[in-house]
Amino acid sequence: MKWRGCSSAIRTCLAVVISTTAAAQPNTLRSHRLEGRSYVTVSDLAVYYRLGRGIRHGDKQVEYRTAATSLAVEADSREIELDGVKHWLSAPVLSARGELWMTPLDVLKTIDPILRHGRTQASQETYTVVIDPGHGGADEGTHGAHSREKDMTLDLAKRVQRDLAGVRGVRVLMTRTSDATTPLDQRVEFCRSEHGDFYVSLHFNSGGTADGIETYCVPPAGAPTTAHAPYEGERESTAEQGAVPNNRFDEQNVWLAHCVQKSLLQATHANDRGVRRARFYVLKNAACPAILVEAGFLSNHAEEGKILTPEYRDVLARAITGGIMDYAGRQTSETKQ
Repeated sequence: MKWRGCSSAIRTCLAVVISTTAAAQPNTLRSHRLEGRSYVTVSDLAVYYRLGRGIRHGDKQVEYRTAATSLAVEADSREIELDGVKHWLSAPVLSARGELWMTPLDVLKTIDPILRHGRTQASQETYTVVIDPGHGGADEGTHGAHSREKDMTLDLAKRVQRDLAGVRGVRVLMTRTSDATTPLDQRVEFCRSEHGDFYVSLHFNSGGTADGIETYCVPPAGAPTTAHAPYEGERESTAEQGAVPNNRFDEQNVWLAHCVQKSLLQATHANDRGVRRARFYVLKNAACPAILVEAGFLSNHAEEGKILTPEYRDVLARAITGGIMDYAGRQTSETKQ
């Protein structure tokens, strides 16, 4: 999908360039200038993506559900539900003129890649997957009552490596294989030097009694982070919201994050904390599609208890493997011969 601007006194028309296979769909989405920025109506999106008739819940909520996908939005919220997974937008949904509105940036960088599966990229014959166990050595990460993040991430990474190693055409590497201090720049350079096709950084979370799983990818240029403390630190300035090297993979990033988050939710039934956006060093500098998974809260007594069991870590590993393979258009049953 590409946008082409054509200004008028009242509105800007954004023409969508689509393939001939979608020729039966409307080929334009019109954006309107509201409150100083451009928006597209959610109802127009539903028509374009053939989401059917929406079910309204008052003036500020609408949902669309088909056999293939779903979309639910709420005014004044940056969270939407898209194909069974929460996603965080760059700006809240706007309610005005009897319609709900979304920014063109969110259409281009979240809605379209998910509904068109990473913009329908071709499947490769072989893949190199780089698994990054977060922290290590002097950097212990967060702590639970009975666990250290650096230990849990390494164990989980080894289980993912084991599961991916059984898939034909997949080469799997790890940024660390022991309790070693590994600087962030070395992790990124390792992936670059090994010509990684995907980079998946594994972490566990901390935050009082909070629970659930979230997956991060880089925000598009011009969009704020949706990270939460302690990672976010100070609020990003406009300058810090500029383009980063990894933005060239925006569509693939969000599709990979969606596939892994959805697979984890289906396998664990954990609380869905959503696909979020952050300019973490290992994400913004990665030379390939890259995500960071927070696979649960060590600070939550009940969730830590699950994570401490090998059986649950096996569930997490299989789900992460399944999500990666969903992205790649493969089946995990395609084992090496």
